[in-house]
Amino acid sequence: MSYELNCMSTDTKNYDVIVCGAGHAGCEAALAAARMGARTLLLSGNLDTVAQMSCNPAIGGQAKGQIVREIDALGGEMAINTDLTGIQFRLLNESKGPAVQSPRAQCDKKAYQFRLKHTLELQVNLKLFQATVTGLIFDSGPGGVRKVTGVRTNLDLEFYGHTIVVTTGTFLRGLMHIGQNKNEGGRLGDFSAKTLSASFLEAGIELQRLKTGTPPRISGRSIDFSQMEIQRGDTSPTFFAFHDTRDSEPLFHVEHGSPCGEQRLGWTPGSDQVPCWLTHTTERTAQLVRDNLHLSAMYSGEIEGVGPRYCPSIEDKFVRFADKPRHILYLEPEGRATNEYYINGLSTSLPFPVQVEMVRSIPGLEKAELVRPAYAVEYDFAPPTQLLASLESKLVENLFFAGQINGTSGYEEAACQGLVAGVNATRKARGEAPLIIGRNEGYTGVLIDDLVTKGTTEPYRMFTSRAEHRLLFNHGSAELRLEHLARQFGLLSRGRLARIFAKRQRIENSIGFLESNRPRVGSGVGQGTWGDLLRRQQCSIAAVSSSEEILPSELSSLSIAERDEVLYRVTYAGYLARELRHVARLQEIEKVKISADFDFSLVKGLRAESMAKLKSVRPLSLGQASRISGVNPADISILLIYIETRRKKGR
Repeated sequence: MSYELNCMSTDTKNYDVIVCGAGHAGCEAALAAARMGARTLLLSGNLDTVAQMSCNPAIGGQAKGQIVREIDALGGEMAINTDLTGIQFRLLNESKGPAVQSPRAQCDKKAYQFRLKHTLELQVNLKLFQATVTGLIFDSGPGGVRKVTGVRTNLDLEFYGHTIVVTTGTFLRGLMHIGQNKNEGGRLGDFSAKTLSASFLEAGIELQRLKTGTPPRISGRSIDFSQMEIQRGDTSPTFFAFHDTRDSEPLFHVEHGSPCGEQRLGWTPGSDQVPCWLTHTTERTAQLVRDNLHLSAMYSGEIEGVGPRYCPSIEDKFVRFADKPRHILYLEPEGRATNEYYINGLSTSLPFPVQVEMVRSIPGLEKAELVRPAYAVEYDFAPPTQLLASLESKLVENLFFAGQINGTSGYEEAACQGLVAGVNATRKARGEAPLIIGRNEGYTGVLIDDLVTKGTTEPYRMFTSRAEHRLLFNHGSAELRLEHLARQFGLLSRGRLARIFAKRQRIENSIGFLESNRPRVGSGVGQGTWGDLLRRQQCSIAAVSSSEEILPSELSSLSIAERDEVLYRVTYAGYLARELRHVARLQEIEKVKISADFDFSLVKGLRAESMAKLKSVRPLSLGQASRISGVNPADISILLIYIETRRKKGR
């Protein structure tokens, strides 16, 4: 009995933060909490699949790349882990403006997983334990408010903590479909969390179903690459982490055959990257899909959940875009030490025999050997309007949600939520104010505000078009934009904060020089300052940055990244100033706060739809109320008048 009590007090109690699930959200949540000094426990049903890349082993892309840079700016791990295990790097949207250019990397799937697991194992204040969470332990606080105090597991062990972060991904009552075949699980070869949903329902948390899917994997030796177009990485890779300010050593690279060991960058960028390949569907592919639609789990009514609009299955593509003669497919390697390839663009839930025929109808894949079937998976999620902006549940105190349980899709969307939830779970355990990232500060702020204010009925994916202030969100500015939050919440070391501050000074001094100094007399560049000259240039920022003839010598001490940031701010100065004025105007209505117990039914003149939406979301500011779908400007005016009237009366 004595041993039992000691075991309980040492291993199952006294945690500040318990994280349930070790996917991309869970890893960032656990690391953020532990790095802030919180006693943290990370529970996973299988420690061999920590940070598993269940779908495409790629990080970044449109808007997602900016999110990963924001994660790095706030002390997260995804960016550095990607840089150290990447096998191909590309900057997307190079032909467009810098605000929407986004880094993307293909990773070595197992190297990514192993390195991140090792990082977790070495992290001070963090304990990993293999157990499946089967339920939550509740307590009633003051006023009958329900609070979560711990979790139950399949090992009949109970773990207790001040706050709980739930990052269950696709595992909540996960059900996989291959045609009419069904298997329980959050991904192929793994389990399903079948009982945890009952705990949420018991607490009054609403659950709905979503669906996602993944393509088949094929053996590389069965591919005829001669029929495909090669896609190489950039010769000068754009990395995700801010290596010029990080506390770590200069960039390392995982060498072939040593996925766990970090060695100094010993490869020539562009020559040692692994290529991807382009091919396409054919009329035969389309005919096979159309002839077998009735066997697809999506189209036969077997699946209840709503699928992702922006990453459709091949069935959806041929139904919704019937006028397109073919669809592009990308063959992407899963790593250096494996010969498996991922067919990006061929997600399906058709029966396996049909999948084989379909794959072999594609140029270069006529003799393809499938090593893993494609499948769809449906799972429970909790509509995120049930959360505060801190990602804490409105219904259960001390309970936080992050990742796909909030209705998002993608590693990057999950990771940034995990980081914010981990920080706020730690802050809540200490009785401190939460980290709230504004819509004007980054894509992470836009994502969370969209979720908790508007909700989602389909897997949410971030795009640049979702951010009204995207001109301010060029990927290279992430740590400058978020430095004040990193400093305020203690997310970065003093050394790194000092380096970011020095970087900011160099950039601002250079901008000041360009805007106040003229080119040398007789240089033939015309009138005005250097800034005026740059705004007249017809070439791209990249071309100007690399040209010593155009730029003044005073900028030669800047790094390429710093120079690009200076040129961006100078070249688009007028647009950026207008955007900042817009932000300032919007912040005025954000300052009008609404109490958590505000009774919207007392506000006369609100439309019934608006009343229902406001009661459901329970916004905490007039700005948040204005972004709720179904609440129009007239409703906001009525609400503002009511709030101001009450304020003047001292209520």
